[in-house]
Amino acid sequence: MLTWDQTGSYEVSELQNLANSGGDDWMTMLLQAKAFHKIPPANIQAIFMRMQQINYKQGDVVVKQGTEGDYFYVLIRGKCLVTRETPLNKEGIKLAELNVGDTFGEEALISDAKRNATVTMVTDGSVMRLGKEDFKKLLNEPMLDWVSYADAEKVVRAGGQWLDVRLPSEFENHHLEGAINIPLYFIRLKINTLDKNRKYVLCCDTGRRSSAGAYILSERGFTAYVLRGGISSAERG
Repeated sequence: MLTWDQTGSYEVSELQNLANSGGDDWMTMLLQAKAFHKIPPANIQAIFMRMQQINYKQGDVVVKQGTEGDYFYVLIRGKCLVTRETPLNKEGIKLAELNVGDTFGEEALISDAKRNATVTMVTDGSVMRLGKEDFKKLLNEPMLDWVSYADAEKVVRAGGQWLDVRLPSEFENHHLEGAINIPLYFIRLKINTLDKNRKYVLCCDTGRRSSAGAYILSERGFTAYVLRGGISSAERG
């Protein structure tokens, strides 16, 4: 399972204890993900070795909306519910259901923002978690493709799509011509409406939120780019 034919290989024994702790289904899912083909083998080995298993009971909150982001998570046992509290809905609107192999927590780590949703265990379960700095160095940096405005325009002219991940109010105030709007916290809920055969250039005001969105899309097999410098770079030409 952990053999990388052309770029090196791993000794299964090195990860045996980790695999035994939660089964290897989640490892297999991550390794087979298109986005993981961008990750150097040494990084993947380090990721698995540095992850820590945490067990939860049904109803436990793994991530709380509004708190600081400190870990990236992979669900290895059980099911989770992702909800977001709004002024009109204190109970929280449902954003996604997570199953074994699904990941979460990356948005706050990449954008250096507060958690934008709450993740609660629907059943008893377990996660593997990776610290913020390890996540940024080992996973986030090699996963993202940054492009200038000029290169982004070429992608769009060739059939790509601008995808603006700001809030609807920001989008309505000003946006790039032809862009569609899916706020970052809705990405998981709306991801099935996107076309995997199409390339997406994600944008926001600074590049922070769009890089988080691009990570999520890339991890799920989409070809996604991040507009370097945000929408203001388009205005500068």
